[in-house]
Amino acid sequence: MKKYFAIFITIYTLLLLYMMFYGSGREASEIGYMQIRPFHTIHLFFSGAHISSKDFIINIIGNIFVFSPFGWLGLMVKKFNSILPITLFFIVAITAIEITQYYSGRGVADIDDILLNTLGMSIGFFLFKYVTWINLGNIKFHFGLIEEKYTLQKAS
Repeated sequence: MKKYFAIFITIYTLLLLYMMFYGSGREASEIGYMQIRPFHTIHLFFSGAHISSKDFIINIIGNIFVFSPFGWLGLMVKKFNSILPITLFFIVAITAIEITQYYSGRGVADIDDILLNTLGMSIGFFLFKYVTWINLGNIKFHFGLIEEKYTLQKAS
């Protein structure tokens, strides 16, 4: 099962990167845009400043929802099975992507995107922890999360 998740998250990441740099008709601009005031963009979307519901869904809900699968990285990398390491890694990675968008002129480097994406990853992480805790679908066994304990019991 870990192998399938690794394949899924790799393909998912590549598709997401494509969408962030080339999707939705994005073309390179000679001018890069950067928004570094926390909650500024989020506030605009909630203030009703002539923003369509489609834009709201794409920018707020989308920035949260599409990054939630990254909260499950603890399935592949044992040290990401804890909130601090996965959050620090994710913030560094998403910040690098936002900066690349700025320098490439293919999108806006926005601190609020980093915040929303990290919120999405965190929701995914806590969902992963909950699903693991209740052992939905015997997930602990299928993903080897109790592998050591199972191996010790089997050897006895």
